[in-house]
Amino acid sequence: MSVPETSMSLLETSQSPELLAAHQARRDAIDQILAPSKPLPEPAAADVVLNCPGGVALVRNTAVDQSSFGYLFTASHESKLAPKVDGPKAFAELLDLWAAQDCFRPGPDSIATVTWPSRDTEVSRALIERGFVPQSALAVRLAGRPPAGDAAPDPDVVVRRAGPADSDAMARLWTEQVRWEVQFGYTSIRPATRERVAEQVAQAVGGQEKQAWVAERDGEAAGLIAVQPPSHAAWAAHTIRVAPAAYLTCGAVTAGERGSGIGSALARQVHAELDAAGVGAILLHYTIANPLSGPFWSRCGYRPVLTAWSRGTVG
Repeated sequence: MSVPETSMSLLETSQSPELLAAHQARRDAIDQILAPSKPLPEPAAADVVLNCPGGVALVRNTAVDQSSFGYLFTASHESKLAPKVDGPKAFAELLDLWAAQDCFRPGPDSIATVTWPSRDTEVSRALIERGFVPQSALAVRLAGRPPAGDAAPDPDVVVRRAGPADSDAMARLWTEQVRWEVQFGYTSIRPATRERVAEQVAQAVGGQEKQAWVAERDGEAAGLIAVQPPSHAAWAAHTIRVAPAAYLTCGAVTAGERGSGIGSALARQVHAELDAAGVGAILLHYTIANPLSGPFWSRCGYRPVLTAWSRGTVG
């Protein structure tokens, strides 16, 4: 199926310099750490273009690759709204136009998602009134932020770089974290979960695509942090103005150790090493419904920059 020429011309004419400038000015006023907004891409075959006074949006509909690691965190069907607006009124109207499309069918393992600057609170009511909930936050920590907590380091906890000998323990911790997140509706245990996690662990202990640290108590691995270095984190780093930026792929603490200081010890060590290596910022995602993630990462110096609002569930 090809994109109608009328849709392409509509997108081109709707992205006027005046609208894009107003959209950018709004972002700059709300949060200056956000990278400059780029014009919407040309529509693909299954895309839909929406237009209203003061706004234009591209709706991208995707069926995720079920063999990918991302399938653990993405519904089988996803409809994403990418809007450019001059204010809340246009944003709300685009939401209504989107909801009228056949591709908008949130439900079990089918989600509708729009990602928007976290500090733009003026659009929150429009989203909530239409049944959207804040799903996840992309958060950032700038280099040099003080370490989490004031407690003295626990002498019984050892934090070190992970190696191949840690692969089984890391896979256990990573899978436990995925299972914990399932209850919040935006992660799922898929048939290939074991294999996909094993691949992530292999990358982390290999030290090229990812780096990893483990925390041990009495010789037993109780926590894990895995990070994509700036050389492999461009997919996330392009959202902010600070560079170079890394991406924290996984932060996991086994259930019996949550709240014990394991996570804080890990975060202190990882942040210190990345700061010393000249990494300007670290990004990560956390699930907003998780009562532990947001408070913990906030104490570690992270704050939200983009929030994904959604309807429907993963899995």
